[in-house]
Amino acid sequence: MLRRLVFILLLVARNSGLGDELLQEMHGTHDTRVSELEQIVSSLQSQLDALEGRSASQSTSESHSSLLNAEAPFSHGVTYDNGWTLRPKNPQRTPFELKVNLQNQFRYTGFASNEPSMINAAGRTVATPSRNDFDINRGRLIVSGHAIDPLLEYYANVDYNTVADQQIQMLMAWVRHPFDPAFNVAYGLGKVPGTWEWQESSRVTLGAERSLATTFFRPSMTAGIWADGELFPGFHYHTLIGNGFNTFNLSASEVDTNLVYSGMLWWEPLGEFGPGFSDIAYHSEPVVRVGQALTFSRQDAAPTLGPGPEQTAIRLSDGTKLVEEGALGPGVTVNQFDLTLYTIHAGLKHRGCSLSGEYFFRWLNNISGNGSLQSTSVFDHGFFVQAGTFVIPKTLEIFGRGSAVLGPYGNGSECAGGVNWYVKGKSDWRFTMDVSQVEDSPAQQDRTGFIAGGSGLLMRAQIWTYF
Repeated sequence: MLRRLVFILLLVARNSGLGDELLQEMHGTHDTRVSELEQIVSSLQSQLDALEGRSASQSTSESHSSLLNAEAPFSHGVTYDNGWTLRPKNPQRTPFELKVNLQNQFRYTGFASNEPSMINAAGRTVATPSRNDFDINRGRLIVSGHAIDPLLEYYANVDYNTVADQQIQMLMAWVRHPFDPAFNVAYGLGKVPGTWEWQESSRVTLGAERSLATTFFRPSMTAGIWADGELFPGFHYHTLIGNGFNTFNLSASEVDTNLVYSGMLWWEPLGEFGPGFSDIAYHSEPVVRVGQALTFSRQDAAPTLGPGPEQTAIRLSDGTKLVEEGALGPGVTVNQFDLTLYTIHAGLKHRGCSLSGEYFFRWLNNISGNGSLQSTSVFDHGFFVQAGTFVIPKTLEIFGRGSAVLGPYGNGSECAGGVNWYVKGKSDWRFTMDVSQVEDSPAQQDRTGFIAGGSGLLMRAQIWTYF
């Protein structure tokens, strides 16, 4: 205000006779003084303009700052934290977080079948064709985070692929409440724990795929409720009650009234074992994991007294579907049975070396059908054992694996070896190639490359990315 007043007074002095007289008396030359006065006025004007601009800018900045501060509790920012993450700037005011991940498994599969077909336990001729193709075996679009409250987590995993009948489908989805490290509860569509290699993500298998034995014995996915946690340091559990041993993609009308019960316990006495089987973390001290799992499921007949849809995943040790007509007796179809699966596992990691294995015991009891059966119970067992070592720490790993399924209807096995190249020294970008000699496979799955009854040389080469 003071500067404005000085400016006004100078203007008045310039334009009034009093100003002229005063100037003439002081300097004697009117025109010269007016010129000097104009320069002074111009200088003052510039300074005032600068002051006003700075003041306005400061005022605007303060206004914007106040506005941002007012909105900050409700604003979000995007960062990368093992996935693109939308995270609130003030989590207490806005308890919401969203993470997006994309994983892709691009694979070449080559299978040189020894024979074009085989005769199974039901007396039928089954094709065992060769393969020579490129596929996206597993693509995943994953969203996860929490909403409303940090104790309300969510997870949704959409599968895209070129090998399954449904090329886009919901794979897993659940809501989870992390109440305590020792006790967390989730409900939705998830894995039946069943076996160690199955419970682990397919991203962290040692080779290109889970073993032949795991593919044969493992359960699948179901809708249910489960709990997990670390009861005390090193001692973990995962238990589930769900609709069935394998109800993936089944509607409510296709699921029987029996539930599946499954639980896994494991102990890591020397420290955190970490995900998967490879020691890419390069543990300086040895770490160990030992555990067991038990799963039980009663399988009832469909309302038509035929096999239920969830029974079709169960196979005999030669690859024949248990519910295929004639599998356990000429002209007879199984439609009811109890399934019990017990597994034990152990693993070791140290300085880039790893050793792991699992043994499977499966009982099919109280089997009945629409006629007289050769047997009302079937016992199968099997195992896998695998080992790996890094020839270049955290970068280049070589591995080997053996796997077998043993049962009254035949034995099947695989013997495999391969290499992993972790491109950036992390598991999120990996090239894998392995070669397996498969004999009389009891397992069947398009994603894995195993064909029921097939024997021959199986080669898989893949690029896996996760970000």
